[in-house]
Amino acid sequence: MNPEKAADTVEKEAEFQPHVKKAITISILAMVLAFTTLGSSKTTKLVSVGNIQISNTNTLYEFRILRQLVMGASVDILGGELNSLEISQDKLLKSKRLKTVQETIDRYQQEIANLESDSRRDDDKQDLQLQLNELKTQVQVAKNKNEWFENAEVILQIAIVLVSASIVAAGTVLFWSGITLGVIGFLITLNGFFLLFTW
Repeated sequence: MNPEKAADTVEKEAEFQPHVKKAITISILAMVLAFTTLGSSKTTKLVSVGNIQISNTNTLYEFRILRQLVMGASVDILGGELNSLEISQDKLLKSKRLKTVQETIDRYQQEIANLESDSRRDDDKQDLQLQLNELKTQVQVAKNKNEWFENAEVILQIAIVLVSASIVAAGTVLFWSGITLGVIGFLITLNGFFLLFTW
């Protein structure tokens, strides 16, 4: 090979090499950004589904409270009827009605207790409260993760812009600023997945 041509080739490769590094850097940043976007969309879905589940569970919980109140009011009314029956002079009517009213009161009181806590079912008030607490915790964790992902997305996009601009401007400051932001964005993305620390 002609020495002059070899020198030209080496010179051209030296000029081309920084652009290759920058292109590879942009590709890596874009890949990290893709994972960040994936994490963000997943946590957004978790928050949406969690909020729906919280709403449904809360509605069921409130229905249990309302049912207890209605049954409690019925017990009070039947208790008043029980008192008036005890005053009644008609013994036959009194004994039959007393038994029926007392059975109804006992049944309602048992139902009120079962709505509060019942080992045979998983939708009593105590279980629903536990479910609500668990769902709220899951939604809060998803919201925290999503916040980290959103911040990482912005930082990674800026990093990609800076590294891309460094190709045109041929400046090292832009390139290393982009690299620095890329590393920060990567660390924030990791924290979005694992929540190693919070603020």
